[in-house]
Amino acid sequence: MRRLLAVITLLSAGWAQAENLYTYVDSNGVKVITNLGSSRSARTTQPESTPSDEGRFASLIDRFSKQYGISSDLVEAIIRVESNYDPTAVSAKNCKGLMQLHPDTAKRFGVTDIFDPEENLHGGIKYLRYLMDQFPDNLDHVLAAYNAGENAVSRHKGIPPYRETKNYVKKVKSLYNPTSIADAVEQRRKINRRIVRMVDSSGNVLLTNIPSS
Repeated sequence: MRRLLAVITLLSAGWAQAENLYTYVDSNGVKVITNLGSSRSARTTQPESTPSDEGRFASLIDRFSKQYGISSDLVEAIIRVESNYDPTAVSAKNCKGLMQLHPDTAKRFGVTDIFDPEENLHGGIKYLRYLMDQFPDNLDHVLAAYNAGENAVSRHKGIPPYRETKNYVKKVKSLYNPTSIADAVEQRRKINRRIVRMVDSSGNVLLTNIPSS
């Protein structure tokens, strides 16, 4: 498993300044936690999720995953990369909600309230089922199509040559392992809890789960 690094740089000392923490997965698949936001163009920075954020949607994910014959672990990996469990997330490309549905896709799969978690999950998982039927036994193509659209995958006869899409496929697959994702999620939670406070040579306060020696 890739080692997860979380480093938070505060402009002035004091724990109070770390109240609003945000997280994202960078282009190398490394999870970053920060109070300074992100320069990512693909998606606005989302608040760091907690086990309770994930747990409150678990029954919906399980229900719709079973309805459409999809692994709930795969759905959870997609949600983590897409929105980090934030039902109000909006990307720079106007994709919205937990599964980052574009309004056109939401309409296509019967979603009327794109920010309603139940509708968003239902529409997103239904769309995922459609893609699995379009690209059977090829998870890379399914994930690429979820990110870039099925027409792009068909046109390029595989993963499109887009950096964002290539990285997206890698990120989701790094989180999705049918035999061990539960252990991986728990390990990430343990790592994220072990954050310590340090002060660097410039006087900046750092919060990190991997303190230097």
